[in-house]
Amino acid sequence: MKLYLIRHRQTLWNSEGKIQGKTDIPLNEAGLLQAELLAEAMERYPVTAVYASPLKRAYQTAECVAGRQGLSVIAEEGLREVDFGFWEGMTWSEIEERYPEDFALWDKNPAEHAPTGGERREDCQARISKAMERIIGEARGDVALVAHGGILVFAVLWLIRKRQEKNEIIVKNASITTVEYDRKTGEGRLLCLNDVSHLGKSCSDDGIK
Repeated sequence: MKLYLIRHRQTLWNSEGKIQGKTDIPLNEAGLLQAELLAEAMERYPVTAVYASPLKRAYQTAECVAGRQGLSVIAEEGLREVDFGFWEGMTWSEIEERYPEDFALWDKNPAEHAPTGGERREDCQARISKAMERIIGEARGDVALVAHGGILVFAVLWLIRKRQEKNEIIVKNASITTVEYDRKTGEGRLLCLNDVSHLGKSCSDDGIK
């Protein structure tokens, strides 16, 4: 089976460089246009189900994809974005200025240190693992997952059974990442990372560092 991992389209906070996390920010005008272009592109890849984070920016994107394929969106709580606590609504430079010690610890070792008042990586990975197990178990064919940058990185790593080195994989905004997954062996193969051809750019592997 194939899984199409789709990062939501643009929001106002995306354009301003602000951390969104669990804050429920809807798509802006550009994001809505991007979502329609994505949905049109996804018509080439029929799916049997569309799962999405319940946050508006992901759910709105998923509705465009699902609508084109005659499906309803399945909200999956496990795909909700990482909780960045008190850092949400700020830019990285603002966070570094306001929470210098916490930011330095997190930036050096995010596996051991959570954002101020936010979610630990270990807890996030645990809920993603459970969500992916549910989705794989329910799937009756190829599926689409619409979620957030950090969450989709964890999902890709779970599917290909790989540990993340710091910032090795980055899932870009408005991109489609495709993974082929063998349910018999439990192994996945990354076919394409950060396809933005629907936005006039080519499929790229430059999300791997």
